[in-house]
Amino acid sequence: GVGFRPWVWRLAQAHALRGWVRNDSDGVDMLLQGTPADMAALARALRSEPPPLARIDDVCWTDAAAEPLRAEFVILESAQRSAAHTAIGADSAVCPDCLAEMFDPAARRWRFAFSNCTHCGPRYTITRGIPYDRVHTSMAAFPMCPICATEYADPSDRRFHAEPIACPTCGPQLRWLDPQGQSLACEDALQSTVAALRAGAIVAIKGLGGFHLACDARNAGAVQR
Repeated sequence: GVGFRPWVWRLAQAHALRGWVRNDSDGVDMLLQGTPADMAALARALRSEPPPLARIDDVCWTDAAAEPLRAEFVILESAQRSAAHTAIGADSAVCPDCLAEMFDPAARRWRFAFSNCTHCGPRYTITRGIPYDRVHTSMAAFPMCPICATEYADPSDRRFHAEPIACPTCGPQLRWLDPQGQSLACEDALQSTVAALRAGAIVAIKGLGGFHLACDARNAGAVQR
């Protein structure tokens, strides 16, 4: 969940390597075909230039059986093993790029509260199983729209293989609910929340890992309740 496969893909392109990379229940597997010098350069980059959220615990190299030269380097579907040993990445605060989009009226994700990319967003609290793929997260309930699917498949996009990718068209929506859990008609859930807090109400804000109870700390009655 740290953008490791897209990062390896870009390194492979930079060093003219062929083969594949994939997630599995133990971590990340890859097959490299190329010159010893290019493979050594990628190996050095694995240690010295990891993605922002990555932590590399161990790297194991073995000589693979000879096979025909592959046409390119690709990201394969994940492999599932009977035993799972991979740690799930932690949730990460929204990155500056996603924040900039959220506040840009011209951006597709303007005011979209659930924006994320390979460098930020939910990981641990949305994961239901491994390998870490969208189908194994709570985002499986939100099929990607055509534009998100294009971003997901674009190596030049920072959402390349970002499993929680979403937008206002296909992703979760910010909603305002009454105490019985029924949706209330309101144009802006965030503004309704602000108004309720100012009026002395206690608001339960559903986050990634649970609920945050919020009130106006300057309102003695709200704090007492």
